[in-house]
Amino acid sequence: MKDLNNKIIKQYFENKFNQENNYKAILSKVRKEEKMGKNKIIKMCATFVLTIGVAAGLAYAGTVVYEKVFKKPEKIDNFVEELQVKDEDLKKIISKQEALEKAKEEIKRYGLELNQNPDIEILKAPNYDEISYVIKSGRLEVNINALTGKLTGFYQNSDNKEKQLEKYHSTKEKIVEVAKEKMKEYGFGSEYEICYISNNNSDDEEKAYLWYIWFAKKYDGLFNEGQSVSITLIPQINFVESLNIKDEQFENNPIVISESEAIQIAKQKDEQINNENYEIKEVKSKLAIRQINAEVYLKENGIETRNEQKVLEDGTIISYDPYKRNGKWRKVYVVEIIYLNRPFGQTRKYYIDSTTKEVVGGEDIYDLLKLGEPVSTEG
Repeated sequence: MKDLNNKIIKQYFENKFNQENNYKAILSKVRKEEKMGKNKIIKMCATFVLTIGVAAGLAYAGTVVYEKVFKKPEKIDNFVEELQVKDEDLKKIISKQEALEKAKEEIKRYGLELNQNPDIEILKAPNYDEISYVIKSGRLEVNINALTGKLTGFYQNSDNKEKQLEKYHSTKEKIVEVAKEKMKEYGFGSEYEICYISNNNSDDEEKAYLWYIWFAKKYDGLFNEGQSVSITLIPQINFVESLNIKDEQFENNPIVISESEAIQIAKQKDEQINNENYEIKEVKSKLAIRQINAEVYLKENGIETRNEQKVLEDGTIISYDPYKRNGKWRKVYVVEIIYLNRPFGQTRKYYIDSTTKEVVGGEDIYDLLKLGEPVSTEG
């Protein structure tokens, strides 16, 4: 389309802001002359409920019927067009002035401030149904959720040049100490715990100067990355380069099914998807909190490559995922299937809902260390 704004499209792909269910119980009639025990009656009735419920969008676990949570993924028909902010979008969001006032108020909490005339842009993220105000002021960039008015993160450049930063090394103990102090200073409570630490030098940690720390809330001992705060900092100079806040919808669903049930469900699904017929070497599983996604659904429907491409008017080629990624976060069993001789050490993970027994997502995992190695032909 002639009116597509290439600048906005490119900003979407470059901006850090994008990187990275009532049921009815149905009881059958029991003939009076049939003397059934209580457990037998419950089992018979539950089986009948399951049979009817499969078509009605219900899932059965034990003797309780749960509403199914997995929905067919929605595909965005014209992704590039959806990047454009339309009149109907503007009716849903706060104004630029309101966003600016919110940003000024929120950023004070982090000891930062905006200048008088910052640049303000609106960016849409169609995959996540999000619209964001990106407010740039000198070295500082602030992201405000245009629908809620809440701050979702900030990024600031350091005054130091690269060669000066390289001398600021620190121990992991010191990094954890500084990160916890920052979280307390910023007003985040003790419900946020450290779940992951990384740095900018995976080859030699002692030479790292930039550290990435993720804090997340816990439920039943499980970290929920959908409710998290991530900080990028240089501990030695007490400098926070960036902060991002996630507060996505989480359903604290009960753990009803067993690990062995989840493994069996995953194996059955893998028999449908593993059309290469790789032999299973090992199966691992663990309880976790994960976001419902479309990965398994797409594979079982023959869609192996989900990304699509489009050539913009200036010749730029963009690659994007046309499916929504706005699934809820739930407790699942993550069942990982490890195969013999699958290229690049690739394994497949299935997310089995801990309540409804549904396969609600998954992921393919590559061993990056094997990407440059030849594929073995031996068993």
